[in-house]
Amino acid sequence: MKQLPLQTTFGQIYLDWSLGETHPMQPIRAKLATEFIVNELGDAVEVIEPITEELKPLVRSAIESVHDKRHVARVLDEFRDGHWDGENPGNAAALLAMFSGTYRLVQSLKEGKIRVGFNPQGAKHHALKGESSGFCVFNDFAWAARELESLGFRPLYIDWDIHAGDGVQEMLADTDIPTISIHNGTIFPTGSDTRDHEKYGQRHFWHNPSKHWYNINLTSTDGDDGLAWAMDQATEIIDEYQPDIILLAAGADGHVGSPLAENTFTQAGFRSAAERIAELANKYANGRVLIGGAGGYQPYKETPETWATVVSTIYRNTLVQE
Repeated sequence: MKQLPLQTTFGQIYLDWSLGETHPMQPIRAKLATEFIVNELGDAVEVIEPITEELKPLVRSAIESVHDKRHVARVLDEFRDGHWDGENPGNAAALLAMFSGTYRLVQSLKEGKIRVGFNPQGAKHHALKGESSGFCVFNDFAWAARELESLGFRPLYIDWDIHAGDGVQEMLADTDIPTISIHNGTIFPTGSDTRDHEKYGQRHFWHNPSKHWYNINLTSTDGDDGLAWAMDQATEIIDEYQPDIILLAAGADGHVGSPLAENTFTQAGFRSAAERIAELANKYANGRVLIGGAGGYQPYKETPETWATVVSTIYRNTLVQE
């Protein structure tokens, strides 16, 4: 009996995305993560190109279905965005490809070719409908959640990243799709939609029932025990909702030593969280998990290693014989 493969999207165009040589989010992390995953899982991995010429108009249409067309045109036609100076066609092309990586994985999930897919340049969770934010320009996972729902799936979005998944929750606020954000409640973004002001700086749970937003806020000193506590809270939500596909923004920027955070998650902590996702995916979603890289600012080691740990753990623990 043949196992369904793990699909990972990667192409050299991913490396064209750059916000500067000294910027903490270097694209090499996507290449290294892909190599680590292939080394870990071998022939079980299918590395697919994120975009083709034929896909470009379809992907642009998908982006325009969730973003204001003026924002899309400014980036893809004028090659401009607030994250860089002047015109940058290379960044624009890479952004289209990064979104397309998630687009391709959704198609594979729809067709039953895979149960687990990973886009290391996916889960741009801060991007808003009409503007970029937090190094994120087009919100591929907000689109993916909507698209999967339109296909008859019952998706749930969960985000562990030191920064809140504010863009996804905002762009899904008019749907019934739950968004769970596990993040440091003391840093960007710190608006009222991502934390409870009365509990600022404390470990706590905040819920907006009318918009299906669940925010699980950690503190700057929380380590693996905090992440485990947050996953306990998330498990209760997932048990109640019982999704048939899980979308995971697997941010690695809470790893110990990260330059943009004070949290101290370790590989063991991330592995434990990934095991919980796999368990829940098996229980409710026939093992289906769509994973995006989200944040990570230790591009040469900790970030790609964390992604490889999370993806490999989920894949190994959701294997089902065909």
